[in-house]
Amino acid sequence: MKIVEDEVELPNGKYTTYIRQNPTNHYSMAAIAINDKNEILLQKEYSYPPDDVMYQLPGGHADNDEDIIEATNRELSEESGYIASDCKVIGSFYVDNRRSDSKQYVVVCKNLKEHKLQHDDEEFIENYWVSYDAIKDLIKNGEITNINMLAAMQIFDLCK
Repeated sequence: MKIVEDEVELPNGKYTTYIRQNPTNHYSMAAIAINDKNEILLQKEYSYPPDDVMYQLPGGHADNDEDIIEATNRELSEESGYIASDCKVIGSFYVDNRRSDSKQYVVVCKNLKEHKLQHDDEEFIENYWVSYDAIKDLIKNGEITNINMLAAMQIFDLCK
């Protein structure tokens, strides 16, 4: 991660110094993978900064020139052992719009089949198939605290 300092003219004409992450040349995606039982794939993985094992959706980063659906299937395969023949981007959001231009796309993935690519050696991921109602309960009970997953599930909920 690189930090840059910009001199910015604000809408009122005043100038200020703004510290942010260096502009990115990539995006990220979160996959809402749904199996034939209408269950959603959740994952648990250790996250260093909060020092906690957290719920997440499969996903990751891709370069701006990589197709969103292809990147989503690559990440889904690396992290879960599945690919989807039916994928649809349902929305996007800025991960930290006050300090970065990094954007995350939310992709619903259906018609899954097993397809395992080599995973990242730093990832220790456990997969769980969970009903949508159970996910809502996990959110209500404060067991899902990952902002990317919370935002993706909100977009999914609005698109249902």
